[in-house]
Amino acid sequence: MTLLTHDEFVRMEQILADLLPETDGREEAALLQLHARLQAIYAAQSDLQASRDRLKALQSRTGK
Repeated sequence: MTLLTHDEFVRMEQILADLLPETDGREEAALLQLHARLQAIYAAQSDLQASRDRLKALQSRTGK
C-alpha cells in the first residue's frame, strides 16, 4: 500500500496555495474542492494505516 507522505501532502498543499491568488471565482471554488479532497485523502490514509496496524497486531497475537 503506497501512501502519500507528509512532505508530498505539504508540497501539494503549497502548490494549491500558490495558485489561489491567480484564480477567478469559479476556479477558486474548484481549487478549494481539490484542497478538501486532498485533505480527505490524507486523513483517510491515516485511518487505513491505523486499521492495518491494528489488524497486524491482532494477527501476531493469534499467531503465537
